[in-house]
Amino acid sequence: MGEAKDSKAKEATLAAAIKMMEDSKRTAVPAQQKGAISYNSWYHRHKHLIPAQHLKEIIWADFKARGMKEESTIEEFNKALALYGVKL
Repeated sequence: MGEAKDSKAKEATLAAAIKMMEDSKRTAVPAQQKGAISYNSWYHRHKHLIPAQHLKEIIWADFKARGMKEESTIEEFNKALALYGVKL
């Protein structure tokens, strides 16, 4: 009988741990809600401000070399563009 209590207690503990993990995943804020946008979205919004000789792919290659992620905030993309040499 003691073993049955122990196994029930372990199951309850395991169930509680799983529930906590699932709850933390549900409450996690997606990147899009934190103000992050994709590089393509950022570029589309700012391409009219960037001189034509600076190609989208070249700017992205520079951003990647600087460690930028595909999704970042507008401010981070603007700072990286300034480091690239284009001031908005």
